[in-house]
Amino acid sequence: MAEICYKRRAVTPETEQTLAQMARVLDDLNQALQTELSEMERMGQPPAKIEHVRAGAKAIMDCGNMLLIWSDYIARGDLSDSSTRPDSEQDLFPR
Repeated sequence: MAEICYKRRAVTPETEQTLAQMARVLDDLNQALQTELSEMERMGQPPAKIEHVRAGAKAIMDCGNMLLIWSDYIARGDLSDSSTRPDSEQDLFPR
């Protein structure tokens, strides 16, 4: 996990474990989508269709990252301090 330079409330082990599980599942999904893209290319699917699926896979990955970052932010009770908003933080769950 990235080092954070401000004080944050610790989350329970259950929350930490669940966030880690979510990160693994999202990583598995992203890898599966990449495999689908490779298979589409191998089968000679139209480039426009492949690019459409590629853009969708990227959107899913980006949404997954946002889900994890905001879940961590909310679980830690950082809602009252606007200087620690996730949109200004480094990715806590890089994939």
